[in-house]
Amino acid sequence: MDTPTAETGKFIIFDVADYWFLLPVTAILRIVNCPPATQGGTVGIGLVQLGSHTIRLVNLYQEVGHVSAPDYAPFLVVVRNPQKELWGIALEQPPDLIELPLTIFKPVALETPFDHKTNWISHMAIVSEKESDRTLLLLDVHAVFQHSIGQPLSA
Repeated sequence: MDTPTAETGKFIIFDVADYWFLLPVTAILRIVNCPPATQGGTVGIGLVQLGSHTIRLVNLYQEVGHVSAPDYAPFLVVVRNPQKELWGIALEQPPDLIELPLTIFKPVALETPFDHKTNWISHMAIVSEKESDRTLLLLDVHAVFQHSIGQPLSA
C-alpha cells in the first residue's frame, strides 16, 4: 500500500549575520559571481552593474540589525520582483539548494506592534540537525524586493 508523501518545496538557503534565510527556487532568476568594484560591483552602496543591467541590492545585514554589510561579497542572487525590476542579495558564501517538506513551515503573523523587519518574513521553520535546531526564515519575495534601500518595509 502506498503511503502519501508530504509535498516538498525547493529553496536556496543562505546565511546572513547568523540568520538562515530561504528563497523559493522559483523566485530566483540567477545566481552569479558578483563583480569586483572595478567591474561594477559596488556592494557597499547597494548597486551592482551586470552587463547592461543595474541591480539594486537588499541589505539583509542592515535589516537584521547588523552593523554593516561586507564591502565585497563574491556571490549574487538575482531576483525579478513583481514589477519586473531586478534586485539582488549579495552573499559572502554561495547559497545551497535544499528540499524541505512544506508542512514544517508556519506562517508569521503580521500584527501591528511587530517591527517592520517581520514584514518581509512570510514563514518560519525549525529543522533539527545533529547537535541543535536551526531556525529558517522564508523571505516574502513580494515584500522584501519592493522597498527602497534602507527604508522600512510597508505592510
